[in-house]
Amino acid sequence: MTFKLFLICFIFVFATVSLVSQLAYRYIQNETRSNNQYFVQQILSKVDQYLTVTFSSFQTILFSIDSAYTPGQDTIESLKTEMQKLLELNSATLKNVYIIREDMSIVGGSLITVAFDEPNEERRPLYDQAMNSKLSTAISRPYRSSSSGWTVTMTKYLHGSNPPAAIAVDLDLNAVEQTILKIMRDDLITLTLIDPEGFVVAGQNSELGMKPDPDHRMVFGSMSSREVAQINENTIHLTSDTGKPFTLLKLPTSRFNWSIISVNNEARIQQSLQKLEHYYLLLLGIGLLISGIVASIIARYIRKPLQYLINKMKLIRQGHLDVKVQWKRRDEFGLLAHTFDLMIKQIVGLLDHLNVSNESKRKLEIQVLQSQINPHFLYNTLGSVCNVVGLQQYDKVDPMIRALINILEYGIADASEWVTLDEELQNVRDYVLIQNIRYNRIFDVQVEVEEGLRAFPVFRLLLQPIVENSLFHGYRGGRVEGPITIKAYLQDNRVVVEVRDEGEGMSPETADNLLQAEKPGRPNERGRVRIGLRNIHQRIRLYYGEAYGLTILSEPGRGTCIRAVFPKGERGEA
Repeated sequence: MTFKLFLICFIFVFATVSLVSQLAYRYIQNETRSNNQYFVQQILSKVDQYLTVTFSSFQTILFSIDSAYTPGQDTIESLKTEMQKLLELNSATLKNVYIIREDMSIVGGSLITVAFDEPNEERRPLYDQAMNSKLSTAISRPYRSSSSGWTVTMTKYLHGSNPPAAIAVDLDLNAVEQTILKIMRDDLITLTLIDPEGFVVAGQNSELGMKPDPDHRMVFGSMSSREVAQINENTIHLTSDTGKPFTLLKLPTSRFNWSIISVNNEARIQQSLQKLEHYYLLLLGIGLLISGIVASIIARYIRKPLQYLINKMKLIRQGHLDVKVQWKRRDEFGLLAHTFDLMIKQIVGLLDHLNVSNESKRKLEIQVLQSQINPHFLYNTLGSVCNVVGLQQYDKVDPMIRALINILEYGIADASEWVTLDEELQNVRDYVLIQNIRYNRIFDVQVEVEEGLRAFPVFRLLLQPIVENSLFHGYRGGRVEGPITIKAYLQDNRVVVEVRDEGEGMSPETADNLLQAEKPGRPNERGRVRIGLRNIHQRIRLYYGEAYGLTILSEPGRGTCIRAVFPKGERGEA
């Protein structure tokens, strides 16, 4: 007991400390991850702002060239000076500024343009996208240009040009990548720009082994950059080839048709959380020590009075009911000791009273029941004899008298003497014989008893009142004849005895009333106090308990089945 009490207190205190520690650890862990994600979102927003400013800057360049052109000019050569000036002012972010003619040749103010001014069909998509969207600025997908290398080109239709021409600026993606490197933190995240087809515009992650392949696509763990671009989720958890966990956060840009991908190395966060785990384990160790101390104090405080009470209870269990618990404590244990003393005194008084009254009560109840049953049986039997004599059926008098003698001898024996089920069945046969002669009917008794149950012990006059009920209620007081089936069988470790007729049956209310006690002196329709089924039901419950007794199953016009249930053992013993 002492150990169990200590163990319960220890588990309770330690579980409380562990729960608080675990909740605190989880809270800090979630806050760390949440703050980290918020920080990454802020970085992605900064990159998006930078790209928005860059887009506006390039769009301004295109509008400046468009504004410098006067519609109807014979040549666009005069724009070279303007393009050269704009290229020099934005050389940090641009690789080239030029105009694409209808024959796919170009005019520009840089040396690169002079070297590559011949017609080139690779410029056809750029020219077409400008012609298809004359009122807006078009942005190409990343591609490799013969003059500018890996680039993205923004184009705009040159208003008033004849033949039609397009203004183009080639972005310096290396400059964009360097700017992104300045924004991000290499120790926490790396950033990558990809287009809707998964082509890498700028960025890489050498730490996790992620670099653009020759086709300018990238693999993030088990997913390619094309799959990442097309997936609708904004947060993706992956694992690198070396087994390092990382998280991808995706943010669509506001101006360019790109997505900003942040690669968040989870190993960094886990290293920070591992330091937190050391403090968590230290806190658990302190909680373990405190739990042991507190549990020992509580167990000792409770164990001493409990042990005292247990010793007194052992004496009482040995039969020493004169034990007194003399304890003057003013706490709950003192109240328990005082209550224990009072309870022992009450138990002693109850035992004395019970020993005197219990046996006499049982005997008196059986005697009362027996005095009710015997006059009932005798009344019916003598009535049957009178009926036969009145009809001058003298050949039936002798068997009827013999049956009457058997019934009387059986009924007036000691009620406390138990009989077998087979003896009770023989008494029923004698009773039905008298009724057959009395009513000049044939009430065929059919007996079906499972093997081994004929010697089952029952009290006297169990079945006769039930059979009488079948004659009285089922067969209209003997005016209608029919079979009476008596079955005995085992069911769920109980012995069930059924008496079934095929008579008129009764309503559930009538069946229920047969087992209810009537007010003293209340006569039935025959002018005498109804006895029989109620007595049988009461005797069964008196001997075996409330779980046993009679059950009446009946429906009008479909007969009646009265079922008596007993425990399997002899006289209710297991």
